Amino acid sequence: MNGETVDLKKLLDEHPFTHGLPEDDLEQLAAVAHVQDFEPGAYLLREGRVIDSFYLIISGHAAVELYLPERGVLRLQTLGPGDVAGWSWALPSRKASFDIRAIDKVTAVVLDAQTLVDLFASDCGLGYRFLQKLLGVVAERVRAARLQLLDMYAAPVGGMQ
Repeated sequence: MNGETVDLKKLLDEHPFTHGLPEDDLEQLAAVAHVQDFEPGAYLLREGRVIDSFYLIISGHAAVELYLPERGVLRLQTLGPGDVAGWSWALPSRKASFDIRAIDKVTAVVLDAQTLVDLFASDCGLGYRFLQKLLGVVAERVRAARLQLLDMYAAPVGGMQ
């Protein structure tokens, strides 16, 4: 998609995360967005590093991964079209909690984190609507991590004797 003329407002309106936002919100976000491609194996985010972008995945798949010294890389979730990555920019530390790595070619709408912070400071309504949607993403990621950990560590209940 890089190199092509894209209608960012249309991409934002079609993406499940930003779909339904008022027209003015979409226009403001489109004005500060760009499209970026990630080749297979490329990292969108690295655990512990400061997040400078928020990604709305348009196509392709990315793995949410956590490195455990005793177990290696654990895939917590697979993200695909309609998902987002990089929500930790909204936290004071702005540090990634996980690695996010492209499994196949990923195309994403990219929003600069500092620009979002500045935009939300000047338009609190947009910030409120955006962060409401973001909380849903955070809740889903916590749920996915919890299920993965339960699957890894839960002992069989009432096992064979």
